[in-house]
Amino acid sequence: MTNKTASLLAGISSALLGMMIWCFALSTPSLAMASGVDPVDSPVLEKPVKEQQRWAAMPVIASSPETGLILGGMLFHFFPVTDPEKQASTIDLMAYGTTQGQYAMTLSPNLFSEDGRYRFNANFYGELWEANYYHLGNDSPDISEKYTATNLGGSLTVERRLPWGLVIDLVGLYEKTGMEVIGGGLLETDSPPGIIDATYVGLGFEGGYDTRDNTNAPARGIVGRYRYVAYDKEFGSDLDFTIQTFGLGAYHRLAMIKDSVLAFAATLRKATGSIPFRYLSSPDGSLVLRGIENGRYRDNALVAFQSELRFPVYRRFSGTVFAEVAQVAPSYRDFETANFKTSLGGGLRYALNPTQRFNIRGDVAWVDGGIGVVINVREAF
Repeated sequence: MTNKTASLLAGISSALLGMMIWCFALSTPSLAMASGVDPVDSPVLEKPVKEQQRWAAMPVIASSPETGLILGGMLFHFFPVTDPEKQASTIDLMAYGTTQGQYAMTLSPNLFSEDGRYRFNANFYGELWEANYYHLGNDSPDISEKYTATNLGGSLTVERRLPWGLVIDLVGLYEKTGMEVIGGGLLETDSPPGIIDATYVGLGFEGGYDTRDNTNAPARGIVGRYRYVAYDKEFGSDLDFTIQTFGLGAYHRLAMIKDSVLAFAATLRKATGSIPFRYLSSPDGSLVLRGIENGRYRDNALVAFQSELRFPVYRRFSGTVFAEVAQVAPSYRDFETANFKTSLGGGLRYALNPTQRFNIRGDVAWVDGGIGVVINVREAF
């Protein structure tokens, strides 16, 4: 067995062990911090507001070749809702570190107005992260070097829901980053924008059509959204560039398997201007092309297609099988059918809050000639 294979198998074993530990811990009152009644056995329709699940917590225990052992914790707060059909406002807090000296913390409020017409979504983060840089392009070789990024930033989205499923958002983003790169290495040789300390400030909008019944884990509906963000020196950004994204998703319940859902998604993303290399279009490995190393393939444009079957397993547990393809290129006209990267696999879900379809997910994929493991919350799409 090669060292690479052993590392991959060790990562999978650690991740699956972590999932079992989480599920066991979350079944105990001290860590689940839910109400005394199990939401699975007592539907929210029969419970007064004060008995709705308010909290969920879990440890972070995982491993990957890029990070080594990952240790930390996640805490989630759910605001009570008067209508069980409505999605609850949430606040997510996550903090973790790795044995490779990488650290990250995020605070993410996702708040809905009482009438559901407005949503305020924010994400505040700080991280010290050592990552791999590869040459740009869809066919870059497996040669990389380490760089370190220290990032402090946040984003704010204000959404207005209109009649007939129409939505429109205003978006603001800020990041201050410090970079440490190897002198004379790949990054300095390629010399892409974004290899020095900088501040990036962007403003934009998003709009489209969205009839999903729940954004945590949709079971039915259609979504089509276009997003445009401009980073400009007039806003205080050190570089001028734009990012455009179009996403399309469809969700359908299957009659042949009770409570099963068939989901499809497509994503187009294009960056133009003086684009910092970390802002280039790339499958992130968690939401798109699951299991790939984040930033392994970067270029101006990205296209991705995803499909997934979601089905119940037992009580709070459910499973998935999925197939995804993605490709990056300098522009849309440069995409080639034979150059898509594929991710094929399956996963296990545990419902931290069943009434809100708020799941922790663990996915294992065969991707880019190797095995990748993803552990996160909410569905990939």
